[in-house]
Amino acid sequence: MRWFTYIQKHMSHHLAALDNVVALLGVQRRTGGRLEGMVTFSRNQPAPEDIHIPEGTLIAGRDAPLFATVENAVLHKQEKQVSVGVRAVEPGGDKVTAGRLTVMPRPIAGIEMATNSSELILRQREETDDELRERVRTMMRHANTGTVSALEQAARSLGIAEVKIIEDLQGAPGVIELVIGDADVSPELVEQVAQRAEEVRPAGIRLKVTGATRVWVQVTATLELSADLADHEKNDIKSKVIADLESYFSKLKVGESVRAVKVRNILTSHDEVVAWHLTPGFHFLDPYVLEQDSLTPMRSKYLMANDDVLIGSSDRAGLDLAALPIRLGFEPPKTKAWVDVTVTLKAYADGATEQSLKEKIGVALKNHFESIVTDIAPGATAGITYEALQNKISNALYGQSISGMRFTIIHERDGRAVELDMPQSNDQIGEREQPQVRNVTLKS
Repeated sequence: MRWFTYIQKHMSHHLAALDNVVALLGVQRRTGGRLEGMVTFSRNQPAPEDIHIPEGTLIAGRDAPLFATVENAVLHKQEKQVSVGVRAVEPGGDKVTAGRLTVMPRPIAGIEMATNSSELILRQREETDDELRERVRTMMRHANTGTVSALEQAARSLGIAEVKIIEDLQGAPGVIELVIGDADVSPELVEQVAQRAEEVRPAGIRLKVTGATRVWVQVTATLELSADLADHEKNDIKSKVIADLESYFSKLKVGESVRAVKVRNILTSHDEVVAWHLTPGFHFLDPYVLEQDSLTPMRSKYLMANDDVLIGSSDRAGLDLAALPIRLGFEPPKTKAWVDVTVTLKAYADGATEQSLKEKIGVALKNHFESIVTDIAPGATAGITYEALQNKISNALYGQSISGMRFTIIHERDGRAVELDMPQSNDQIGEREQPQVRNVTLKS
């Protein structure tokens, strides 16, 4: 700390004197011959407050040199982006094409994206005194090794977008696992990250660097539409649903499980989709892992009873639409089963009216039908029995003297009508059909 105080007091020196002072920290003035250009820091929505981007902010890209901003900048309130000059940390190198830089090794809260919108080219200007002073101040503020953030920054400086540090204090004390969450991570890149992370590894800790195990999930479902749509309309729905699923899976982080309820919500998010159903013969969510160049089903390891795909701490879920395409089927809207009810009473009890008795019957049957639909397993059918309907109405009309009942079930899909007027009679309703009371007739 004394050295930092000394250096800060003497950083007003100029030229050779300034160079000598910062050399105490192992810092040298950046000479000419470095790649330079502009990087744009942005967000999707206007900034709620000013967001400060300090000089020396690092930005990296896969197979690209590491760059740092050369000045302080501010993304002002209500603005979405700001462009800042950057300069390569190391001299030399070939020009960097537009869009190659995409990762901030030390993310800034509120900044969602950063990239170079134009080429970064070699320039001959050397670092000015002001730039050198600010760079040393930034380095002293952020100087840290042997921490989780230092390990993360070491990986991000090589263009890695997602890094997860895992410490298992119970199972493997003294071991830290650095998991690279990016796709298409080569063994050479893993080795580079290991070497860079080793430089900031905490003393007495063993470091393990690995790429995340990719768990590829195939989605299969049948979508019930609000109408019998044309093929081009179905294709539009399919394209949107697949795009939304890709967006959801792309945002999953290392160790984050796939929630079946979220996938179902995406499947039914389109205005023309009224429900989703399992496709007979297929799993809703089917996890696979690449083993010996072959995709192997891993249901027993990852698939839960509620259809969630439970991801391990060093795994990452994703979609591989080429090898495991999303399978979506479509069907027209489900039809309804109407129920006509005729109840014969010997006489009305005191205070009872025809309207009040009809309302009681309607409520009782509505509750009964809703419970039937809720209990139907996907792909199965359920029966409506005379006894069950008789019991529901008898309970609802407690105190009334009933002499007979008749139930007529009409299937809207094909117009088939079934009379339930004998004990043990029943009619089957299809998967997720909603029987409804169409008419209640009372006779006395």
